[in-house]
Amino acid sequence: MNAWSNAYGLALGAVLAASAGPSVAAPDEFYAGKTITVITSGGGAYEAYGRALARHMPTYIPGHPTMIVQAMPGAGGARAASYLYKAAARDGTYIGGIHGAVLTAPFLNPGAADFDVTKFNWIGNVTRDKYVGYVWHTAPVQSLAEAKTRQLVVGGTSVGGLGIDGAIVLKEIFGYKLKIVSGYKTSNEVKIALERGEVEGTLGNALSSLNQTDWLAKKLVRIIVQHGSSKHRELADVPLLRDFARDDAERQMIDILNVRDEITRPYLAPPGIPPARLDILRRAFDAAVRDPAFLADVRRQRLEVEGPSMGEEIAAVADKLARTPPAVVERLVALLSGYK
Repeated sequence: MNAWSNAYGLALGAVLAASAGPSVAAPDEFYAGKTITVITSGGGAYEAYGRALARHMPTYIPGHPTMIVQAMPGAGGARAASYLYKAAARDGTYIGGIHGAVLTAPFLNPGAADFDVTKFNWIGNVTRDKYVGYVWHTAPVQSLAEAKTRQLVVGGTSVGGLGIDGAIVLKEIFGYKLKIVSGYKTSNEVKIALERGEVEGTLGNALSSLNQTDWLAKKLVRIIVQHGSSKHRELADVPLLRDFARDDAERQMIDILNVRDEITRPYLAPPGIPPARLDILRRAFDAAVRDPAFLADVRRQRLEVEGPSMGEEIAAVADKLARTPPAVVERLVALLSGYK
């Protein structure tokens, strides 16, 4: 178990102990007749999860507000997070469903991340998705081993998104022959680029997003690498990036990137919302992601809900990330800054 997993376990124990007593927030009818806007940092699975929550979460909010979803893609989720941090109303009527990469964006993509993740009001995380890298079936390279000697053209959004960050680490630290193409706005645009032949693969896409296509069933893509602290149960033969690390420093860098694998679909509110409303949103989120109707809804869309997290857990991880050893961050930032 790595350091991040230990942090989740400690945070969860504290949260469960605290939640055993009565809630500190009295019922708040503020939400009656109101609309909550859910800002998602992309389309595809991000929007699908957001719309599912918009259908089920109001049941658990006093006043039963309407919830609507607005996609705001860009910069690996940093654009949506910046809007929520600086511009969105701070009364509990705006929340966001963002990329897990936002947790590490302030030191991996500081040019796009003009926010402090420790000041967000974290609501919860829908699922711990598995991020994978894959190649198109006609690509000249069909495995990572082949990419040691032959060029593979891979695409992604920007530094701060795992498709680009993972590719840079594989190229610069482990010597894979990768041509990296960035600048796509969303993972859906990367998929279109694959179909058009603009790129031959991508090295950081959520498995749930890939599963929304029929590519695996039709054998149009081949998964060649997976991220996170452990292998997915259905991908036992696919190499795990973390296993490539040759020393503690390399493992620590990869673990920073892997935060988004453990916290894949986090939800947050802007800084400064009333504490009672944050408590309402957290408890409504916790109830919704365990509601059988919600679970059936997302599974119909070939999405997963695996180990959802409480907002208090994510806040603890954000605080831990802020205390990452500077030398580890500096080495990783130096690698990534060459691609901006």
